[in-house]
Amino acid sequence: MTLHTPVRILHLITDLDRGGAQRQMVSLVSRSSGNKYEHIVCYLRPPSGFEEELKSNGFTVVGLNVSGSTKWVTAAARLARLVKSYRPDIIQTWLLDANISARLNQLLGPRIPLVTALQNADYDPDSIQAANWPRKKVSFLRWVDHFTARLTNPLFVACSDFVMRSARDHLGIPESSLEVIYNSVDPETLRCRPGESQQLRESLAIPPDGIVFLNVGRLDPQKGQEYLLRAFQKAAVAAPNAFLAIAGDGPLREYLTALAKELGITEKVRFLGTRADIGSFLEMSDVFVFPSLFEGLGLALVEAMFKKLPCIVSRIDVLLEVISDQESGLVVAPGSVDELADAMVRLHADPELRKALGVKAEQIAAARFHQQITTPQWENVYARIMREHAKSLV
Repeated sequence: MTLHTPVRILHLITDLDRGGAQRQMVSLVSRSSGNKYEHIVCYLRPPSGFEEELKSNGFTVVGLNVSGSTKWVTAAARLARLVKSYRPDIIQTWLLDANISARLNQLLGPRIPLVTALQNADYDPDSIQAANWPRKKVSFLRWVDHFTARLTNPLFVACSDFVMRSARDHLGIPESSLEVIYNSVDPETLRCRPGESQQLRESLAIPPDGIVFLNVGRLDPQKGQEYLLRAFQKAAVAAPNAFLAIAGDGPLREYLTALAKELGITEKVRFLGTRADIGSFLEMSDVFVFPSLFEGLGLALVEAMFKKLPCIVSRIDVLLEVISDQESGLVVAPGSVDELADAMVRLHADPELRKALGVKAEQIAAARFHQQITTPQWENVYARIMREHAKSLV
């Protein structure tokens, strides 16, 4: 590699769905490209929602189309051909299947510096319990994860202190192989046209005096939307002009839609599905509600903070890294319908508190979770890896 040749980074990710890890990867790739870094994106299987966006911005995107019981081995073999063709300087992996596949490839091919972007605390006992994951399956995955990591020795970059501690304590990763770079947001991606949020309210039949509570996230037990619907039913009694909007899709969509009907709140709830224009929905809303039972960080929460929305979040370790109770948001017990309803009623009734919490939240987001801060941190990691790799070849 000559002085002026960009460092070529091959990103391997499980899919290109519009989840938090995928959005984080796309943002990092987009912001750190140029004379110093060249990015190639490879995904294992559909969905591939970000593929066209990446290609339209000039990035090489490759789908491996792997599935089934031999997916890791198949992906490793197909990845080997890509590595031979593109000759990356660094391989960076995102999400478990991609992590394992890249490590198996390393065992069979040339040792290329490997970075694992840790997005979740997959083996945290509270997370396992909240998600009701099969314990035997989790134990097997943890063993594979631990064993392949020991054999290949990646650098692990966690998206939060909580995820870093979890990897250390439950996956056995030494602290020397761990560091933290917070997931981040480019607030420019949240901008919307003048009047767009008002038009959006009108299209959703929300009156001018309506107070909108917004949740953004996959419709999954992890995200706590069942508790949110039950809490909203209670809050709506004291706040008749309140509305609830939920942006996202997932396996619980039918259940949650039926639950809203059962609770008698269908007319006040808007299920928005998967949306690319989240900035518009944040701008039209008055309060952001994030009742997750576990998270890696919570990118949707950070986006809401950049829009100066007052936030209600669950009292779980990782969200306490982001929100300070009564200062930059309100914190409630995870799964507590009553506490969540009380917080919603409180913010509905107090516009000055909404404003104060939102202003403080935006200050914290700008100071800690702006991509202008985290992109140079990633670039420093890449530069350090290349220096250390060059020394190892001497």
